[in-house]
Amino acid sequence: MAAIAMGAQPLRMTSLFPRISAPAFAQSPRILSLYTRQVTNSFLPALSFALPAFNLNIPAWLGGIWESILRAVPKKKTSHSKKRHRQMAGKALQDVKSLCKCPGCGQIKRQHVVCPHCLSKIKDMWKEENPSGKFV
Repeated sequence: MAAIAMGAQPLRMTSLFPRISAPAFAQSPRILSLYTRQVTNSFLPALSFALPAFNLNIPAWLGGIWESILRAVPKKKTSHSKKRHRQMAGKALQDVKSLCKCPGCGQIKRQHVVCPHCLSKIKDMWKEENPSGKFV
């Protein structure tokens, strides 16, 4: 209801292209004089054609944020190190689907891998038989 009461605000070319606006040319007389010299000294006859005017009716509350929408671009180039950090960042871990029960102890283990529980028991048995840890 508030947007209807405020009315629609027409979109101007100067808000779309601020560098092409008339005050920008008026601020630098050197550019204006070079431009007029170049146009008047052209070898071709002067051509004139009409450009279609952009007239978009946007709500008044959108007009205030239109400039920020147009300027929503990065201010600096992304550095090489930041790109590499993003590229080499930790990816999501894959779920392990190849699990089975160990036939020796019944614990869950990965397929085609020695059961860690059975391996620890075997190591304990070897340490009991040979406490020095040196094998002959």
